[in-house]
Amino acid sequence: MVVNVTKDKIWVREGIIPKFPNSRAPQFDFSAGQLVVPHPPTSRKEIQEPFVREHEIDPNLYYPKDYHPGLLPEWPVSGDLVVPMEAMPPAMLNSMGEAWGKKQANLEELKKEAQKNGTPK
Repeated sequence: MVVNVTKDKIWVREGIIPKFPNSRAPQFDFSAGQLVVPHPPTSRKEIQEPFVREHEIDPNLYYPKDYHPGLLPEWPVSGDLVVPMEAMPPAMLNSMGEAWGKKQANLEELKKEAQKNGTPK
């Protein structure tokens, strides 16, 4: 269900969910054994008018009764957000680290090839 809102009217329609979405999870380099999300340079309060925040709709009014995600209106830490790889759910690690994993596998193959050929690498 999709709700469309314009200045003049509001209407609902059935949404279309593709069988194969073309969006891909953001890719990160896990070489340091952790996910580092940089601290935002600007806070929400600095770039958003107070009027907008004061008129936010209560999430309980638009999320289904059995679904209440943890919303983060403020950055949860004072610096960069650092998550060790061991603390990440496997599905998240696999999707966000897919490119990194392939690069690591390729580097290993290159090392093996170089050793086999006697080329220092």
